[in-house]
Amino acid sequence: MKRLYGVIVVVAFAAFGCNRPAETPAPAASAAPTYTPHGTLLQVMRAIPFPASNIIFDMQSNDPGKPAKPSDSGGNASSQYGGIAAYAGWNAVENAGVAIQETANLIMIPGRKCGNGQPVPNDQEDFKKWAAALQEVGAEVTKFAQAKTYNEDAILDLTGKVSDACSNCHMKYRETPKQPDDRCMVNAAPAAAK
Repeated sequence: MKRLYGVIVVVAFAAFGCNRPAETPAPAASAAPTYTPHGTLLQVMRAIPFPASNIIFDMQSNDPGKPAKPSDSGGNASSQYGGIAAYAGWNAVENAGVAIQETANLIMIPGRKCGNGQPVPNDQEDFKKWAAALQEVGAEVTKFAQAKTYNEDAILDLTGKVSDACSNCHMKYRETPKQPDDRCMVNAAPAAAK
């Protein structure tokens, strides 16, 4: 009888040992993310650097360190979020500088199209240089905002740099030629004179 119990115990261990759940394989290394443009260059510009640059230019007439003036519109984002410290004053200017820096990254994502369907000319050396200048001035705005020192001369200099960084690309790829269908084209033919 002892032998029978011994055999039953051995068979039980063998059965349980062979029927263990399979080990879960280690998760495969995730692939590097792909960066896909979701909006046109026009949409990115209207959504990010346009409002951000307006916050920066607003420093010319409004000290970010002072309390916000009461707004009579009441329904816009500035009035709704202006009382929240993270979205107002020097924080807003700092965030605007970061937004300008990030815009330089976003406009360099391959495959993005302009509003007219033309490819963004981010393979052109001048476009790359101007995107880098946009990133640099965004960093300068961020650093200026972190210092929280209102200096009208420094602000005028800084806003001039922001304007110059934007106008570099605008002059070649947006403003001329004046035909919207020709925007972003590297070798666009000049508009016919009338």
